[in-house]
Amino acid sequence: MNTASYAELARLLRYPDDPARQELYVQTFEFNPACTLEIGWHLFGENYERGEFLVRMREQLRRHRIDESTELPDHLTLLLPLIASMDGDEAAQLVGEFVLPALAKVKGALSGSPYESVIATIEEKLCTDFGQARRPTPLPIFQEAACE
Repeated sequence: MNTASYAELARLLRYPDDPARQELYVQTFEFNPACTLEIGWHLFGENYERGEFLVRMREQLRRHRIDESTELPDHLTLLLPLIASMDGDEAAQLVGEFVLPALAKVKGALSGSPYESVIATIEEKLCTDFGQARRPTPLPIFQEAACE
């Protein structure tokens, strides 16, 4: 499935129409903060830096003409199409500094969930497409926001 587009992968993580799958989605992503798809939360928690990150992501979404939804601008379903629309270096920076570190946390918290394979596929595609992406050294702020 690594050949799927970022838009297709984002669709797999959108709130489902099927009532049976809605409960699993809510239990997985909305009731469990360790699994939230809001990338900035995993990196910054509720710190001021997350607000700055949200503002920057909203600016990028507008710049790349990606319509916002009811989700916050750091939601993975918005960032995947954003990554696809950015130039290579810009996308690699977003992926390496923010998306991959957050996805590692989400993936760890999803152990045994049906969504684990979706996150693993997204992570694999990002690593394939942006293998040169610079990953930062863990900073104290990343450690403070760790989900238990």
